[in-house]
Amino acid sequence: MQIKTIIVDDEKNGRENLAGILKSYCPEVILTGEADSVEKAIPLIQTENPDLVFLDIEMPAANGFQLLEEFQDFKFEVIFVTAYDNYAIQAIRFSAADYILKPIHINDLQKAVDKVSVRIRKKEESQLLKQLYYNL
Repeated sequence: MQIKTIIVDDEKNGRENLAGILKSYCPEVILTGEADSVEKAIPLIQTENPDLVFLDIEMPAANGFQLLEEFQDFKFEVIFVTAYDNYAIQAIRFSAADYILKPIHINDLQKAVDKVSVRIRKKEESQLLKQLYYNL
């Protein structure tokens, strides 16, 4: 299963590091775009319709939570990748799949991607069952 993914992080090194780790250790993740701000991420997410967004929290002008608030009922999964450990409760309230602290540990990232893969598969199965039910 391929997971269409976008990275949103104001730090270029952070985006490049995450993209490199994903390419090397998570081949199911297909990077379809990157944004360095909430302002740039909104149209990118609308255009690309990702399965997963890796999202930094602290960014200039607006934070990662404000990005999620722009989407009333977002369908994509979110993994927060941040240097700050004090936002975990808020991330849970946004139904984040995971919360990874920088620097990124490969094992943590792989587990988070595996969790997202399971969540996506369950959503797809649920949608299929709903369609089958309505077709009866």
